Formats: sequence, structure tokens, C-alpha cells
Amino acid sequence: MPQPEWLAAFTSRRHLAQFFSDILLLGLLMLADGWILVRVARAVGVYLALALEASVAIAATVVVGSSIVQQIRTIRAAARDGSFRPAHYAVLAAYVVAAILLVLPGFASDVVGALIYLPPGRYLFVWVFLRRNGSRLPVVYEYLKLSVYSDDVAP
Repeated sequence: MPQPEWLAAFTSRRHLAQFFSDILLLGLLMLADGWILVRVARAVGVYLALALEASVAIAATVVVGSSIVQQIRTIRAAARDGSFRPAHYAVLAAYVVAAILLVLPGFASDVVGALIYLPPGRYLFVWVFLRRNGSRLPVVYEYLKLSVYSDDVAP
């Protein structure tokens, strides 16, 4: 069951404007993806364009996936030690968003995903993420601490 705070956010004009702006941005990215994919397919052929997209998705799964796993290990180790670093959570969010964009078919989403994955874009993503979600991260940390300590207990 959704939390009441989540539902109450949809009664805020500011939240709704931000929500629909985010959806509009995603829609524009998808249109750009479609346009670029058609242009590339016309230039190199449909099968080669699809093969390029598939190879990017496979490479992203391996490379970004290993970064996600490593970041989760880092966060869990820090929680086990009792330290809370919000930037670690933001970097994990950047990796997850980059992975999603890189796995989605389309060249524009691949470019945006690669920009988020690489350090300059990742730092910008982390800064924006912390500004928008920084106050919620201590709650995530507390849940993670409970999870880490309950996982460490032998059955």
C-alpha cells in the first residue's frame, strides 16, 4: 500500500509540475532516440543499427552492472561500520539511471546514459540528486542498517 505522503504529493501543484516535466523530458528523449535510430538505420542498414544497439546494451550490462554491485558493497560496508555518506547513495542512483538509459534502445539515451556514467556527468547528477533527495537518504540509511545487521545474523 502506498505511503500517504507519496499520495499527498500529488495534491501539490509544484510536485505535479515537476512530475510532468520529468515525463516530458523522458518523452523528448524517446523521440530523439527514434529519430536518430531511423537516421542511423538509413545510413548503415537496419540490422547493423539494431546490432549496435544490442551490443551497447550488453556492454552496459557488464560494465555498469559491475559498478552497481561494487557501489552496493561500498554502501553496505559503510553501513556496517556505522558511517553515512549521502554521496554514495547518489552515485548508486547515477549508476542505476545510467544503466537504464544504456540498456534502453536508442542512441540518444545511450549518450545521456554514458554522460551520467562518466565522472563529469556523474558529479552533476550526484549534485542534482542530493539537492532533490538528500533529506530522504537518512531514512534509507536506517533501513539499510537494519538490513545489514539482520543479514549478518546466522540462522
